Amino acid sequence: MSARLAALRLLPFAVLIGCAHTLEPAPEARHVPGLGDAAVAENVGVEVIASANAWRGFPPDLEDGITPLLVTITNHSEHALELRYDYFGLVSPGGVRYAALPPFQIKDIVYAPVNMVSPPLNFGVAPYLSPWYPGWSTWNGPFPYRAPYYDSYYTAFERVTLPTGDMIQKALPEGVLEPRGRITGYLYFESVEDTSRVNFVTHLVDAHTGQALGTVEVPFVVD
Repeated sequence: MSARLAALRLLPFAVLIGCAHTLEPAPEARHVPGLGDAAVAENVGVEVIASANAWRGFPPDLEDGITPLLVTITNHSEHALELRYDYFGLVSPGGVRYAALPPFQIKDIVYAPVNMVSPPLNFGVAPYLSPWYPGWSTWNGPFPYRAPYYDSYYTAFERVTLPTGDMIQKALPEGVLEPRGRITGYLYFESVEDTSRVNFVTHLVDAHTGQALGTVEVPFVVD
């Protein structure tokens, strides 16, 4: 059995490590100095900063299956802004929209990587266990996967049900952002696939009248 197939057997409900793509600001984006992979855009007095590869929380490998963006919205307009998850999206040039997922409704299971107290010396981890040991050397010789044993005991690995407390606590909540207000939090998007670019699109809506005020778009490339 191949290491890849073994990983599939071990992860019946999991987000597979190595399947996700990462985002970084497009060359034409307005980068934010000192904020890593962050870019900023503004419209009608509303400033939006979007930071990719910024997740710092549990599980540490969340970006392997979900696309989190750290977003800061500053309202310099005279309108109270209605913030709803369906007003945010990652949109490809072909019009495919990757939705912002309401954090309380994310239902998935990941298997957290194993943290060792002391780093190994001259050790190659079994190929089918490499997803749990990112950054470790993998043994490149024969090391067969023993299906009967793992089929009985795979649940011993650390299963993490999403959303975690960190995901909820750090999320950008729905609500109303008053004039001269600012809020920062994570938005969790569907995994981006089959495109080389996306725009992070924020639809601006007046909370009192429901009037559409415009959009703010931050371009990203998909690696």
